[in-house]
Amino acid sequence: MKNMKTVLILCVMIAFCIPAFAKDRRTELIDAVDFAVKTLETKGNAGLAELKMYRFSNGEGYVYVGDTNGYILMHPVAPELLGKDCTAIKDAKGKFFGAEMVAKATKQGSGWTSYWWPNAKKNNIPELKCAFYRVTTMDGKKVIVYAGLYGVGNCE
Repeated sequence: MKNMKTVLILCVMIAFCIPAFAKDRRTELIDAVDFAVKTLETKGNAGLAELKMYRFSNGEGYVYVGDTNGYILMHPVAPELLGKDCTAIKDAKGKFFGAEMVAKATKQGSGWTSYWWPNAKKNNIPELKCAFYRVTTMDGKKVIVYAGLYGVGNCE
């Protein structure tokens, strides 16, 4: 009977803690994008250097910036994407997640997208990643700021 009580308590704790963890991770994404938006709005193109070094969520998270046509302007961990059209990139399940993010951002101003992406910390095995993004202005030009994290779940 004592073991059943322990199992029940653990189940209740898990049921309440996992959604709270995911919510906190979503908040981290929003806060990171908001920070980047404020940086670009106040510092313009010069803010890209600062954002390239910016990390959140214990160093796991970063922001990147693209134009409203889907071309990457700054990406701190994948410099090979600079100048590339991200709307043509598919996730591990064939979803054109970049095109979805650009479309939602330009239509709604911000949005959420989930996609399957290789996780470098797990031998590049594809894992569900959640991204939040928002349109802002940098030196008079509209751009999109993105941030994504694993472990959030489906965020759409």
